[in-house]
Amino acid sequence: MSPIAGFVRLRKHQFGRQADFGTKVEATRAYPFSGTPSVDLGWTDPEVDVGSVDPMAAPYRGAIDATASLTAPALAYNDLPLMLSGIFGGAVAPAPGAPPFQEWTHEPASTTVDSIDAFTYEFGDDVTTDWFQLGDGILESLEFAGPEGLGPLTASMSWRFGSVASSGSTDSPDSPAVPTAGLSVATDDTIVYLKDCTLSIADTVAGLGAGVVTDALHSFSLKIAQEVDQKRFANGTKSFDVSAYGRTGRSIELECTFAKTADTVGIGSESDAWMSDTTVPRIIQFLFSSTDTPYGWTVTMPMRYYTRSEGEIGGNTTVVLTAHAYWDPDVNLDSIFQSALINELTEAELGLAGSGS
Repeated sequence: MSPIAGFVRLRKHQFGRQADFGTKVEATRAYPFSGTPSVDLGWTDPEVDVGSVDPMAAPYRGAIDATASLTAPALAYNDLPLMLSGIFGGAVAPAPGAPPFQEWTHEPASTTVDSIDAFTYEFGDDVTTDWFQLGDGILESLEFAGPEGLGPLTASMSWRFGSVASSGSTDSPDSPAVPTAGLSVATDDTIVYLKDCTLSIADTVAGLGAGVVTDALHSFSLKIAQEVDQKRFANGTKSFDVSAYGRTGRSIELECTFAKTADTVGIGSESDAWMSDTTVPRIIQFLFSSTDTPYGWTVTMPMRYYTRSEGEIGGNTTVVLTAHAYWDPDVNLDSIFQSALINELTEAELGLAGSGS
């Protein structure tokens, strides 16, 4: 007897960055994610009188709602460009470092709107006649979490897609064909650990070197979200595909759980900055430096504190401070979120830059 087809452990997540919005591409990399897509084709019953207590009139199609909630349980340095490009766009390409390393810089603009990086997502299992192909994908929200215990960072992603096709659909066939062959999840990617993190907080960028926070950070959560309008235009395409996205806003929130030290409580501390009569600007930097050199990731943000709450870990009390990033041209930073990443992912493995909407 043959095994029942459709194995959960044989699911795969494959992405490729599109060169053009509206044109799906072959996937360029398989990612170690978990989760599934959710596709709503908008089937709707008409509100009509039909002389029956049961539905009679055929439903009609509406605009699609295609999303995917995916997680990376152990964040790898080589997976970060997909996430940062998916949330910020900007058609970023890496600068070559010492071979085989690449240097990725993401610095999203605040006073102008960066181009959107759209991605094609392939999802399925061992049944290749039932693979989804979702096009024009962007991230609506992204969360990085550094756990208590200093283990691997995790990432939670909320993707939105503008078009839907399938290898098992007559009216919405896949093009190019999915799944893209020859892609396997890397088994030896370098992981981003909280144990490799140095946190610095200062009044100015120049003060970060002297602003290292020691023996205090238990865990953190960094949440990035963008507000996106879906635009659909009547262009005779005979599809419900999204024609373009419009960015309308962005938020970046950081929540840190601290032990009580001179850096975090008391006069002149971060809690003191939170409780000030006027907001106290902070420059907050996370520097991840892997033992597998030269892998590394540095994130620097201008932030303001908004809330404090109380917590506990084991037999000790903790302080939970929440800050929001903000844009100020007088701060000596090029962006509200300055990310410098060193890994081995090439532009070809992410997908060539050039998409936009």
